[in-house]
Amino acid sequence: MKGIMYDLNIPKVVLKKVGLGRKFSMIRYRDDWPVPEIRHPTQIKVRTRIAGICTSDIHQINVNLPYSASILARRENPFPFGHEVVADVVEVGDNVTDLSVGDRVTHSPVAPCEAYGFALCPSCRNGHYETCRTLAGMGDGSQIENEYGGRGQFGGFSGGGFSEYFVAFAKQFTRVPPSLPDEIAVLAEPLSVSLHAVARNRPQVNDKVVVIGGGVIGLMAVASLRVLAPECRTIAIAKYGFQAEAAKRLGADDVVSEQSRERLYERIAARTEGALFKPKRGRKIVYGDSGPDVIFDAVGTDSSLDDALHLVRSNGKIVIVGMGFGTTKRTDWALQVYKQLTIRGSMMHGIETLEGERFGTMERALKIMEEDQEKFRNLVTHRFKIEDFKSAFRCGERKAKENAIKVVFDLRQSY
Repeated sequence: MKGIMYDLNIPKVVLKKVGLGRKFSMIRYRDDWPVPEIRHPTQIKVRTRIAGICTSDIHQINVNLPYSASILARRENPFPFGHEVVADVVEVGDNVTDLSVGDRVTHSPVAPCEAYGFALCPSCRNGHYETCRTLAGMGDGSQIENEYGGRGQFGGFSGGGFSEYFVAFAKQFTRVPPSLPDEIAVLAEPLSVSLHAVARNRPQVNDKVVVIGGGVIGLMAVASLRVLAPECRTIAIAKYGFQAEAAKRLGADDVVSEQSRERLYERIAARTEGALFKPKRGRKIVYGDSGPDVIFDAVGTDSSLDDALHLVRSNGKIVIVGMGFGTTKRTDWALQVYKQLTIRGSMMHGIETLEGERFGTMERALKIMEEDQEKFRNLVTHRFKIEDFKSAFRCGERKAKENAIKVVFDLRQSY
């Protein structure tokens, strides 16, 4: 089969880290990979229809994630790559009862305890599947661990959408509503990521909320705020006109596009009634209990984190959703202390509870998109065949030049 696998090879990682590795040395494309087979009765095999390129995929290719992220890597090598997927079920394991051959599904890269058959770990008991210990290769200590190779020999984030076929646990898949086109359904995974971030850090009524970043996660954060916190005021920071237009369509009350950081700060302060103060050296700082109440950083770079710390009001909150950084070098973390800030990270998606309602963010994402399809239409801007992977990943990296929002691999032509 055609497909792309990720090769987590330490010498290659070192070469990439020091700037000597080839551009695509961390991935392997072949048109003759063996078709994977179901190994456990709770797994299913799917055939990919369409798969989105996540910015985290590009970070993996460029090896600009921190070494600490390796505890969540798949144990086999090379391993299947690509987690934003719409696929058709082509085979089910003997113990699978909730999915059938022919179902169209989306995929979650997290396989929690329940998927393996383990007793629930503390995270899973709280609905925090995204921090399940199975991701780091730990089960419940029972004989079941041996079925997966023993402790430390299983786990990691799952993928495979950049191949014609892949296998994962049935519990990682959610059925797609029949009326939802593939090009919208492929956004379910990034939308569920942003729903998770907003649900865990839901702004108060009339809060002034800033979303940093006009990429897919930032746009999905805007959409999530419109659904889960409609009475807050949402201001999106988007660098480019095509991102600004999408942010407005998805529900932003205001969009700020400024290349000058000084003018950006002035505009955000003015729109949130914040007071800017100039230190002896460096950029101005919003200080005092006025200004943005909550900032969702959907970029997660050294620069965007520093901006968030400068712009959020004293006693406010920053939620880090983007993962564009490793170890920060220029971020002024002293502002966290001076301004008494709450800073929270948000990773993947799980089970949320709001106003007494308990829901899975993947299911909620599909429902939101099904009920308002027009809002999410045309966010897939570029389609590539899997064999054109170099052009596809370059397009995903050069969003500004290509006017790209979501870049996908389209494998439907091989059906």
